[in-house]
Amino acid sequence: MAEIRIYLLLLALVLLSGCASGGGVKPRYFWPIGGLEPKIEYIKFYEADKDVKPPESPLAQAVLGIEQGKPLFAAPHGVGSRGDGVIAVTDTALKKVKILDLPQGQIRTLKNFEGADYFFPSAMAVAYRPDGGGYVSDTDQGAILRFDPGEKVIQEFGKNAGLNRPNGMVYDPATRQLFVVDTLNHQIAVFNEAGDLVRRIGKRGGGEVEFNFPLDIALAPSGELVVLDALNARVQVLKADGTFVRLFGERGTAVGSFKLPKGIAVDGFGHIYVSDGQAMRIVIFDLDGNYLLSVGAHSAVIEGEIHPGGLNLPKGVAADADGKIFVVDSMNRMVHQYQFTSDAYLQQHPIHEGEMVVPE
Repeated sequence: MAEIRIYLLLLALVLLSGCASGGGVKPRYFWPIGGLEPKIEYIKFYEADKDVKPPESPLAQAVLGIEQGKPLFAAPHGVGSRGDGVIAVTDTALKKVKILDLPQGQIRTLKNFEGADYFFPSAMAVAYRPDGGGYVSDTDQGAILRFDPGEKVIQEFGKNAGLNRPNGMVYDPATRQLFVVDTLNHQIAVFNEAGDLVRRIGKRGGGEVEFNFPLDIALAPSGELVVLDALNARVQVLKADGTFVRLFGERGTAVGSFKLPKGIAVDGFGHIYVSDGQAMRIVIFDLDGNYLLSVGAHSAVIEGEIHPGGLNLPKGVAADADGKIFVVDSMNRMVHQYQFTSDAYLQQHPIHEGEMVVPE
């Protein structure tokens, strides 16, 4: 046994010295493609538990092999970000909400009062509050489930408010209200802190403050509501009281148009991110509705080969104040992380010669 241990240790040292001597520049992927000023960087994907947990040391990998990891998701749908590297992902097949604590390298699930996993009949979206708690919409229950900062479900409301397939949500700290997209009622339902229905915004149609199967909603830094009016293939911007501000977008295949949009998010810089499930891309606008950029293309993961920017039916999307972007890649069963390359970000992560690689 002693001889085997010595042999393995020597083999590991040889492998490690080979890795060290190999060196090389780590590739980084940016959009737009083609040598233009980079605006969006691909960071990484989260498909298995090993993608979240701290990596094994090179010595352990050399001796024991690289861990394959256990899949995180079966049918991921929505994603919410706490703003500090903690994200929550709904999974309609597992009937759970998984918490990925990226800074701590931990994977958790929302719990019930007894501390067991909370099972949701059909969890759709997650919206965080500034205190670290938040909300989950469940379409089958026609209800909203509130969880506390300790990640336990503490309240259920909305069943008596006539919700009909609630989807995307956003909490507004200024008004202390929760705005819920009530998809089959073609409205936005507004709840107070106690979970009481305060009012409804909009009706079915194609005009101002009218919706056709809305799916998601976000809050701009200005305090305006940004609503994904899905089957009207457009985005509507409203004030918190429901007053119309502007709309933009159209159905089509041209740049800045949508085929079948699924999710929406706004970062701290006022960029609007729309996931287009059928077009397999993320479409980016400024808050005035001017088209800026598209990211992504169709790519199905086969035999574990993952392409940065490759998507297969993207759905939920979340964005942080500092420009972190998380996209649910539903058919590939993973979440991708991107980053808006602000001046502050590039100062901390400068682009060195040879690092920029064109995505396949």
